Amino acid sequence: MNTRRKCLLVLMTVVLAGVLLCGNGCKKTEAKGSVELCTKCGQIKGGELCCKPDADKCIMCGLVEGSPGCCNIPEGAETAALCTACGQMDGGDLCCKPGQPRCSKCGLVKDSPGCCKIPKS
Repeated sequence: MNTRRKCLLVLMTVVLAGVLLCGNGCKKTEAKGSVELCTKCGQIKGGELCCKPDADKCIMCGLVEGSPGCCNIPEGAETAALCTACGQMDGGDLCCKPGQPRCSKCGLVKDSPGCCKIPKS
């Protein structure tokens, strides 16, 4: 093989390797499962914001204002969770409903309780 063919072969190999390595890693993958919420404060259970004593309470529901569970967890509920695939309340009417607009930052349903609040793992 002449030098020109060898260079072309090496270049094609490098480009193919780059596409295989970078192309698959850049896709947004939807996580499956749910993130448990604290029913006392509405924050992600066990997170650094969970049950902070100085947090402002919502006047409507009594949970932490602006938390994922604020006005989304029924009073007296024993458990609550967010769907990690869509950001809506797990098992609710809007959970994984097709056609909902997605957030460009986090990939979850725009303005859902979990939008930009569920930590990436």
